[in-house]
Amino acid sequence: MRLGSRKFSIAGLAVVVGTLAMLLSACGSTSTAGTGKAPPDKQIFKPLDSGANNGDLDTFDPAVIQFGFDYDKAQLIFPSLIALGDDLKPYDNAAQSHDVSSDGLTWTFHLRSGMQWSDGTPIDATTFAYSINRALDPCLASGVAGYLYNIKGAADYNASKCPAGATAATDTLIGKSIVVADPQTLKLTLEAPAAYFLGTLSYPTSWAVPKKLIDQYGQTKWTDHLIDNGGFGGSLYKLTVWDHAGHLAMVANDKYWGTKPIVQKIQWTLYKDINTLWADYKSGVGDLGYFPAAELATAKALKGSTEIETPALTVHYLRVNWALAPFDDVRVRNAFSLAMDRKAMATNVAKGLAAPTIHMVIKGLPGYNPDLKNSAGDSGDAALTANVAKAQELAKAYAADKCGGDMSKCTPVVYTYANGSSTQLLRAQVLQQEWQTAFPGWPITLQGLDRSVELKTFSKLQLGYDGWGADYPDPQDFMTLLWAKDAAYNQSAVNIPEADTLMKGADVSNDAAGRLTQYQKAEQLMLDQGAFMAYDQPLSTYVTRNTISGWHYANTITVALPTWQSFYVKA
Repeated sequence: MRLGSRKFSIAGLAVVVGTLAMLLSACGSTSTAGTGKAPPDKQIFKPLDSGANNGDLDTFDPAVIQFGFDYDKAQLIFPSLIALGDDLKPYDNAAQSHDVSSDGLTWTFHLRSGMQWSDGTPIDATTFAYSINRALDPCLASGVAGYLYNIKGAADYNASKCPAGATAATDTLIGKSIVVADPQTLKLTLEAPAAYFLGTLSYPTSWAVPKKLIDQYGQTKWTDHLIDNGGFGGSLYKLTVWDHAGHLAMVANDKYWGTKPIVQKIQWTLYKDINTLWADYKSGVGDLGYFPAAELATAKALKGSTEIETPALTVHYLRVNWALAPFDDVRVRNAFSLAMDRKAMATNVAKGLAAPTIHMVIKGLPGYNPDLKNSAGDSGDAALTANVAKAQELAKAYAADKCGGDMSKCTPVVYTYANGSSTQLLRAQVLQQEWQTAFPGWPITLQGLDRSVELKTFSKLQLGYDGWGADYPDPQDFMTLLWAKDAAYNQSAVNIPEADTLMKGADVSNDAAGRLTQYQKAEQLMLDQGAFMAYDQPLSTYVTRNTISGWHYANTITVALPTWQSFYVKA
């Protein structure tokens, strides 16, 4: 998923996998007597957060969620068939169990009985069938429908034409590849086997949504009514406040069918920038906060708080647009990448806590390739410092062909970074200086955009910051989903046919080792052709008050549902 929250911050280490148990029961107690926990009326959690949309969520609609910032909130309202635990393994959530046919094509999910929304409306196989089909509906035009393309006919259905003036297509996959066998049984038929399919079902596009509200208020306005009549939800909590002005609140859902959370209320304050958030946290506001990289020492020393660093399956990279000059030429793409001193950025921008990388399939993922080479043929530590000589060789060759031999006459470059972060601005300034030093005279300027604006204009940007966090721990999530020619997330016109063939072959392969080798070969082709400019694998850093016990991020930099169920406020 895209990195919308400022909690994706400054450092990267090899991933250490958590081990939290993921057993769910049909009921749970919030009694705290004699446990060291505060009583239920004191179980109130007040996190501070800053994200992708200028102090608000981008959306609460699971069918269109792209940011981890939104994911973490929405999972507490909308139930999933499958969820990821702290160990990043998929487990049955609203599904009590599942089985798969011997050919790997038919997946049958046996749902828990008695599930319902907070208004008493049942949640059953029909609910999930509707929700999955809706995420694929061409009239909804979700930018994340691709997570469901494993389902037979899904890609063609999603690409079909929405009838003029319609809010939903008349055609449907329900009864075809999405089948409700009975109220507690859902069958999904795939186009081809997919080793990572359960992981894709943990993504919000498969979460249940309330048809009743959508029918009543429409495809785009229904989420505005989640707070009506005391709040609404079908997972751990009900949403009670969402004022689009920085305040979000939830209360425990008494109709929730699983292990009930100990914390009874969550009251978020959402900020437009991390510096204001951090100033408030230091003054005593809130139970959870984030801080700029330059404030790491202050965060570590802050009394009454604990600074936490979570290794992340996350990569920061520069998105380079193949459709726009000068980056329509592989020499320029590789020149700008080779001129980057990733190791120096880790020291000077990330304050010595970053792990520089050239990888898209990062450390901690199956298929990580320690022998991956950059376009100059360097690997390992040698690939992490700038190769200015090779960068200049490539840039001069391009300038001779396209700019009359004068770099000052080459197409100006605009680097776009995300507003609201001093770290982002500093990195942009460092990159600008590195490029201007390597390519004297080349016009290179900076522009800052709000993350939501940048997201909507990727196809128009030459060169800009981007980042990706694991939806599920498989190379497909970092390769095919992002860089295949027809991938919805490929908004920079990357087109490497040989890599596409390798990735799509790996996607359907049952050969566990062989498919990883295919992804590695595809990744090398991407480095050779300058598909992206990865620069570090970050660590999530945050602070919590010492009154909060057990709240933490998983390595996907989202909070696993079992953590939401078990953390608490101390007595």
